[in-house]
Amino acid sequence: MDPSDLALGIDVGGTAIKAGAISGGRVLQRVETATPHDLEAFLDALAGLARELAGGTALPPVGVGIPGFPAPADGSILGAPNLPFLQGVPLGPALEERLGVPVRVDNDANLAAWGEALRGAGRGRPDFLLATIGTGIGGGLVLDGRLYRGPGGLAGEFGHLPVGHDRLCGCGARGCLEAAVSARSLAAWAREEGLEAADLRELAALARAGNGGARDLLRRAGALLGEALAQVALLLDLRVFVIGGGGAPVLDLLREPALQVLVLRAFGREREDFELLQAELGNDAGFFGAAALALEAGARA
Repeated sequence: MDPSDLALGIDVGGTAIKAGAISGGRVLQRVETATPHDLEAFLDALAGLARELAGGTALPPVGVGIPGFPAPADGSILGAPNLPFLQGVPLGPALEERLGVPVRVDNDANLAAWGEALRGAGRGRPDFLLATIGTGIGGGLVLDGRLYRGPGGLAGEFGHLPVGHDRLCGCGARGCLEAAVSARSLAAWAREEGLEAADLRELAALARAGNGGARDLLRRAGALLGEALAQVALLLDLRVFVIGGGGAPVLDLLREPALQVLVLRAFGREREDFELLQAELGNDAGFFGAAALALEAGARA
């Protein structure tokens, strides 16, 4: 193993933090812990995972993906609806102080998209959107073979596209895709409709077992997903959409209604023009992209 090719990637979610040591494009080790919702405990958890992965050896560069956006100027977190205690926190410098090595921070969906571009469903596809369905819904754009962040680092906020309902989102607005189709929102929606499903996995199991209420709820959720995909297709003429996160395994239940709406809304394009793919890297995508970010930053330093 070439030590210069080693990096640590940390993928922060609303409920769990996943981390991995990456070298030569391979995951050498994975660790995971619950996400603390207190700043000091959160910073301690991230630093602890990095040290655990290093195993007592010198720490390599670290990349961190968060469900929020660091400001390009100083790295402070501009917004993180599911982790509000991070608002305004200069996360990279705070971790560098604890770890003593360079730390790069980016949006989690951006980094998952980059991971899929390098090693997953995005290989060979220079233009695609990755949508992550988890506690929230994130989006990462790869355009012309490069990760696109926008001038303020806020590009790709797929989960906050309006899709025509009146549910309140964690961002403070109503009607966001995330407020209806994230894993957490779908579980709440199922409870409202009297379905015995504690989470998205149980809701999908009900649907696959033939429960009409569960199948109908996921059909409506798929249609809302299609509304958001159509907005992206109309604006950027994207044809490839990769679905990742914890909701990726239910894509088979969402794909057909999503495609129906997508084709209806995105005029000038036919059904066969679109690919709606399941992400290939699973829970590794975010920390794989984070480690790649750390290595790229080290190469430029």
